[in-house]
Amino acid sequence: MIRENDRRPSRLVVGLMSGTSADGIDAVLTHIEGTGVNAKVTLLHHSFTSYPENIRSLLLENPAALAAKDIAWLNFQLGELFAQAALTCLEGAGVRREDVDLIASHGQTIVHLPPESGSGATLQIGELSVIAARTGITTVGDFRPSDIAVGGQGAPLVPFADYVLFRHERKGRIILNVGGIANLTYLPPGAGIDEVLAFDTGPGNMVLDGLVYLATGGRIRMDEGGKIALAGKLREDILAKLLDDPYFAQSPPKSTGREKFGRHYAKAILETWPGLPLEDLVRTAAELTVRSVVDSIRTWVSPRGPVHELVLGGGGARNRLFLTRLPEELPGVAILTHQDLGIDDKAKEALAFAILGNETVAGNPNNVPSATGARLPVCMGKICFPPQRDAKQRGYREPTS
Repeated sequence: MIRENDRRPSRLVVGLMSGTSADGIDAVLTHIEGTGVNAKVTLLHHSFTSYPENIRSLLLENPAALAAKDIAWLNFQLGELFAQAALTCLEGAGVRREDVDLIASHGQTIVHLPPESGSGATLQIGELSVIAARTGITTVGDFRPSDIAVGGQGAPLVPFADYVLFRHERKGRIILNVGGIANLTYLPPGAGIDEVLAFDTGPGNMVLDGLVYLATGGRIRMDEGGKIALAGKLREDILAKLLDDPYFAQSPPKSTGREKFGRHYAKAILETWPGLPLEDLVRTAAELTVRSVVDSIRTWVSPRGPVHELVLGGGGARNRLFLTRLPEELPGVAILTHQDLGIDDKAKEALAFAILGNETVAGNPNNVPSATGARLPVCMGKICFPPQRDAKQRGYREPTS
């Protein structure tokens, strides 16, 4: 049984991740040797569990439309789904749950309000107690609040893992994840952890997928592989108006989410420019992602140091428009995917949370203040222990009336 500040030399850890696209849960089984920035991480197995459509529909609602009872119900339902995703991953890997040391869960973000003029707030659900009870495995989660409590954005959280997995002595690397939201981590050549830069650049797939979903009445959920965008024409006039949003000019540290770029944002585009071909709007939304990423690199990354490689991950790594446009906008930068560096692209985010959870149970700081803007390093994550099946033998007594 893992206890806090556990210093065992290696662990089997399940990482669980569900992102802003809310399509389902990625689960990975990893072997992690050691802790800290020199930990050795081996990916053993990856699996994916889709959300039921009724759950996904609720998750993609504007958070303001959800009542407290909806969020409470979702919290426990997602706990059950996360637990099953972990067990499915172990079954696929042929590993007994008794041999697993830890589950680390990102949870599902319901609302993320980065600090601006006052205190920030964030909420990730997927009840840890349920995961621990159903699996019998110590579970870590709810990572973001600890960073916000010391003045950070609570995002992005993956830079610690990016540093562990991808830093290079001679090459400057950008690790770009294009999920619902796009975020990047810049690792200067030979950098220390306190030199890492990371932030959300803006929307990833969220806006273009929202356009497709709304325009087809939910018949099509996403622009698979960028096919719709590739069939459209770029509307520079619309793009210029979208790029006028103050978020894009805001300097890091910064983070964003569905509150800003969710379905209401896509709905506003459809209402502002009615009658235009869907293909043109999707093409323009895809270009919004590309330009906001490229402008961010030119404005905030390039002054920090050289960029030799950009490693593209998330759903955007399978979008042919992104794979065409990024090399055009970033000549001289090698565009790679996680697979090129030996990591399954679909597994990388869940792998990052396995790494963060491994640090939590060791009692180590696992945020990156230079990325989140936190005042100091903190140990993020809350630990939930499973029920003790031998509780009576350990001295537990039933309460008496």
